[in-house]
Amino acid sequence: IGAGPVGLALACLLLRDGSTCLIADRVVASAVPNRIEPRALALTPAARAILVRCGAWSRLDPAAIGEFRRMEVWDAGGSGRIEFDSANLCVSTLGYIVNQWDLESALRAALTDLGSEVTPLAELERVEGGGTRIIAHGADGVQLIARVLVGADGVRSRVRELAGIDYRSQPYAQQALACTVRTSLPHAQVARQRFLATGPLAFLPLADPYTCGIVWTTTPEQARRLQLQEVATFCTELAAAIGQVLGDIVECGPRAVFPLQRAQADRYCRSRLVLVGDAAHCVHPLAGQGANLGLLDAASLAELLLQAIQSGRDPGTLRTLRSYERWRRGENAVMISALDGLQKLFGSPAPVVQRLRNAGLDLCDALDPIKHGFMVRAMGLSGDLPAAAWVPLASTGLRNL
Repeated sequence: IGAGPVGLALACLLLRDGSTCLIADRVVASAVPNRIEPRALALTPAARAILVRCGAWSRLDPAAIGEFRRMEVWDAGGSGRIEFDSANLCVSTLGYIVNQWDLESALRAALTDLGSEVTPLAELERVEGGGTRIIAHGADGVQLIARVLVGADGVRSRVRELAGIDYRSQPYAQQALACTVRTSLPHAQVARQRFLATGPLAFLPLADPYTCGIVWTTTPEQARRLQLQEVATFCTELAAAIGQVLGDIVECGPRAVFPLQRAQADRYCRSRLVLVGDAAHCVHPLAGQGANLGLLDAASLAELLLQAIQSGRDPGTLRTLRSYERWRRGENAVMISALDGLQKLFGSPAPVVQRLRNAGLDLCDALDPIKHGFMVRAMGLSGDLPAAAWVPLASTGLRNL
């Protein structure tokens, strides 16, 4: 249930290995042919490997895939700065930037290639399990019957609600404004993030050398003001906020504002029911890890379900689903806590904290082993990874750690 990037990826992974899978959602692609999606997603090499396995990466227009080979992070409240360069790891790129709607379209095309499509679904009324099956009842009387029900339906997951699973969330006193802009200077495939007093501002390089995806995290009041500003005024303020490093902002697309929170479901599963992506967890966007964590969920769950099916075991048992929960809940908890800590560190206005974080940025920039460790983790090349996420690194001298 849920045809966002995570649900679509999971369906593709299962179908490619011969499993019978139905994916359903309340909104199908044909219902929103002219949808405008201002959000740009940062994807790691591990996420790309998963999308290759799904058959979706080849469906993306190369002109729609941005890459960043370097990353620059600095604090507006001091001189602290850290820079990451793919050349230091002997790899071609640190990651990719893709518009969310382009990614969903590529995944839907991959689903079509596999002989399937998204099934329209009315509001879920109830879920009942028994024996070897689970039944999801729609408000229109439709019943979906399966051995496993996967909730991939986002932060307001109806599947999670009907399963009675608590979702412990902590709203941030921030919102994120997202849009796409053109700049007078080329981005040179560099991802830039400047920590302002109200939150981080990220410029994510898209495929066009003068186009970036923007994620501006700030107070709800400022986010709404920025969204409603005249375009020329907004472009001037945005260029100043990033320190004019890319010159003037010459064009700006539609702006959207999103609330931010950290969250983790108390459980990721019950018998024959399991959660993935934002239905299971939610993180602060300052490191661009949300989509990557969801794709790792999908690949991990697909791996365990397919292992069970191929060995003749029932994939919907608690034994199998708890294996997924133990695997991913711990990995996600580490990232949630790390990003929450960074948000608090860079969100503090205390002078002593400002001095410490600026010194910390400079120190980490000078210590290559620490910096390289951050890079490897952020690229999805370390941790307990599913097989679909492994990146062939023999030619680079690196390996998945």
